[in-house]
Amino acid sequence: MLAGLSGIATSRYDLKGRGPFKQAYVISSSYRSGSSYLCVCLWRTGVLGAPFEYFNYEHEMPFMQSRLGATCADDYVNKLIACRISDNGVFGFKAHFRHFRAALRHFPGLLSRLAPVQFVFIRRSNKIAQAVSLAKAYQTRAWLSLSSRDQVPLFYSREFIAACLQEISEQERQWMNWFDGQGISPYTVHYEDLVRDERWVTQGICDLLQVGSQEVAVAQVPQIESQSDEVNSEWIRRFESEC
Repeated sequence: MLAGLSGIATSRYDLKGRGPFKQAYVISSSYRSGSSYLCVCLWRTGVLGAPFEYFNYEHEMPFMQSRLGATCADDYVNKLIACRISDNGVFGFKAHFRHFRAALRHFPGLLSRLAPVQFVFIRRSNKIAQAVSLAKAYQTRAWLSLSSRDQVPLFYSREFIAACLQEISEQERQWMNWFDGQGISPYTVHYEDLVRDERWVTQGICDLLQVGSQEVAVAQVPQIESQSDEVNSEWIRRFESEC
């Protein structure tokens, strides 16, 4: 499925870092958790690679595989790292659990290839706001501000938002179960903290990876804008009043 791509997989965003690979990190996320915003904040530093959904088999991955001329799973990972690594050897990507699980199945040596790898788990404290955002995204099919938006009339449904709330809870549960099974304690970031002080959150991840936090020039960085508006606020108030 190549239609409706955000364009982040195109060559204009390639970094082609000059240094050898040294380490990687994974932004572990659920839908509408603020993970794309976090990716841009980290990308902008110039020392944390160019994190994005490179293993999203529903959207970006097929285009990226084709563009890179990848002949097999290992070839894709190697070529991906080569074009999205920062000069200091750092590579990052984000994934929702369903895509991460599929990536481990199709790329069984992925984590070994990326070792040492750190996990950054982004969560959103206001789960109702997250569920409302998800319900709205399902209707418009606009998952990023860079994506085209279906011009359809939006409708409020308490049952639909409740189902989105349950889906978000299940996605987080799957991540936590996997972390527990692997004996991993992820570095946790809260979306609300990111919005309040993105430099503080970014510095924390730089410290985690032990890389210098000074920003360096990056030719192209995606500009992600908030998609929240008065519709989100109205639906949140209405849902809370009906609980």
